[in-house]
Amino acid sequence: MQNFITALKAEHLKRKKTGVYLTAIILGAFIPLIYAIAFITQNETSQPGLPYNIYAQTLEMITSSFTDFFLPLLILISASRLTQLDHKNGGWQLMETQPLKKTSIYFAKYTQLILVTFVSILTFIAASYLGSVLISLFIDMPENASISFDFGLSFWLMVRMLLAALLFASVQYAVSVLLPSFIWSMLIGLFLLLGYMIAVNFKAFPSWFPLETLKKVGNYTKGSDLGYWITYSEIISVLSSFIVLYIGFMWYKFKSIKRAFVSPGTRIGALAGVLIVFGGAIWYMTTPNTMSPYSKTVISGTIESTTPIDKIYLADNFMGDTLAEINISDGKFHQVVNNDFPLDIYHLKIGQNVANVILSNKDSLFVKLRINKENGEIDYYGTRVAENQYAKNKKENISWSSVAYGLDQNRNLDKPAKFIDDLISEWKESINKSDNFKTVDNYVPREDYKLQNKRLLTITYLNYWNDFVKKRKALYPEEKTEPTEEIKEMIATVPLNDEGLLSNEDYFRYLKSQIIAENKEEVDENTKTLQAIEKMEKGSFRDKMLYWQLDKSIKEASNNEERNNTLAKYSGLFTQTNYIANLNATNKLYASLEAGKAAPQFEAIDKDQKVYTLNELKGKYVVMDVWATWCGPCERERPSFEKMAIKYKDQPVQFVAVSMDRRIEDWYVEVNNRSKSVLQLHINDISKFSKEYNTQSIPRFILIDPDGNFVNSQFPRPSDANFEKMLRDALGLEEEK
Repeated sequence: MQNFITALKAEHLKRKKTGVYLTAIILGAFIPLIYAIAFITQNETSQPGLPYNIYAQTLEMITSSFTDFFLPLLILISASRLTQLDHKNGGWQLMETQPLKKTSIYFAKYTQLILVTFVSILTFIAASYLGSVLISLFIDMPENASISFDFGLSFWLMVRMLLAALLFASVQYAVSVLLPSFIWSMLIGLFLLLGYMIAVNFKAFPSWFPLETLKKVGNYTKGSDLGYWITYSEIISVLSSFIVLYIGFMWYKFKSIKRAFVSPGTRIGALAGVLIVFGGAIWYMTTPNTMSPYSKTVISGTIESTTPIDKIYLADNFMGDTLAEINISDGKFHQVVNNDFPLDIYHLKIGQNVANVILSNKDSLFVKLRINKENGEIDYYGTRVAENQYAKNKKENISWSSVAYGLDQNRNLDKPAKFIDDLISEWKESINKSDNFKTVDNYVPREDYKLQNKRLLTITYLNYWNDFVKKRKALYPEEKTEPTEEIKEMIATVPLNDEGLLSNEDYFRYLKSQIIAENKEEVDENTKTLQAIEKMEKGSFRDKMLYWQLDKSIKEASNNEERNNTLAKYSGLFTQTNYIANLNATNKLYASLEAGKAAPQFEAIDKDQKVYTLNELKGKYVVMDVWATWCGPCERERPSFEKMAIKYKDQPVQFVAVSMDRRIEDWYVEVNNRSKSVLQLHINDISKFSKEYNTQSIPRFILIDPDGNFVNSQFPRPSDANFEKMLRDALGLEEEK
């Protein structure tokens, strides 16, 4: 030990010439301070919402930038500087002439590298808190925000970052020791870092990859979902670093691979032993886990709410029927439910908030809920933790589909081979993402969910294929568009009678395309589908198919008479009357939205908290744009809507943008960037407005007359030429020349 301490002291003296500690401090402080400055200068003031800690929020926002780039960059710079100083001056040979063991020489310098890494991590944590304090001083602190230093979060995040950094540090250190060239050791490290940063967007990397362990810390700043101090990823980093350090040291000690590991035979045996012991441990840690079913179906959890809530409701995903009523006591709930639960998405209804949960028979679900009037957060635990986290991650990170976009823009309709190649490639990529999903604790979805999810992903792309074939047939009626073998394989994986998938509208769309494929009658698709469903065998499968189609037919009917006639003709086919009741309610709703009917009253506020009602807007025509900040199509329609508002500002018409954002703070931030020619409002009771105006999808445009009656509850989008034409007709203006 004394030998090692002597070597470490020598390294401490030499490192003063390298400036590595200064570099560590600069790179550690860079991101936190830049984030704080950007936050302050952009005036990103948060509005009332769920209670949160600015410091914890800052760490969540910026840690991935530090662990993905700046910390690895520090490691490769420091490893090269610490080792190349001795390469340049012949220090390695000189040290070996001193009474120091090679073990002490090698590991003292590595320890110095780890100390530099620790300094940078410590600086990052300190600068993050300092940046958070600066943010709190320069912005108006919301009542729901705090600035306390979370010691537990900070300590374990530091520990996890340091452990995760060991593997990359050992790899870069070994490279820097073995290569006397400063440039080559830096280039190899940079190539590894930049190559990973690019490639990680396109493929999954194994858990033992040197930079993957760091990335996982950045992605999961809160750490283990199961309460462990560290996660499997950090353990893999430690185990893998032992292997790399052993190989690197032996190579350094004996100067060549052959002498280090081949002769004498005991050395190859020692290497094999290290690989078997540590490699076996790594294999064990990387093997994914799955949660086993429970003995019964249990729904439990905790709830923090700013308003009193004494019950939550579990509802099905098909019609929203209540399946269980669960009592809440002291912010906790626990209930055994005896209903039959096929694997599906279900809804937890908590006041005005709805949370989706994946559940099946004999699952134990535990959720942590935090809600107020506008916002809600949910964390999932229990036997379906991986499935629920995958679904949540998929919803929050909706990937853009080039296939869907190209189809919408009518691209490659003359190039079926190109379209098929793109479709197959994107489909395989989506399946790969699904197959490689893991939680922070290395849990993966069970096989039943994997199969169901694979089928649903396949259905999405088969619907793209069917839409492509339909468009091709319209443009090139003489040309046949035949499926390739890969398309046929996709088709073969999707059953045509899986009732468990019928809660998903994409599956209904796919089934619809299949059952009417051979019908050549000159009637619309809705009629063809109803005719095909009528011929099906009675039962719950036909009931659900019929419900989907009648619901669609009601919504697409041109008038009340058409809706009533369709319902009267086919509603008698149901074997369960609850479907009829729901359809009658939908029919009644659409009848209430017809031209001439009184538009439902609503209450909304502007950015200054002034209250508006529909009655206060009477006397002028009202054009409503129903939107939300997260809605991409809404944003694309905004310039056209504002242009129309400016053009018709002298006419008796009021343009109103009605926000449906449940996170009202998102609306507050966005509303200041919008045109003053449009009255900007946020609906107070979103659920009531959505139900009465039937805003199932947005953007939605509505025209109301000066008496408060509907002119058109499904007004065209402003980017459509019919928008202005129909508006001018309503205003009694002549057609523009």
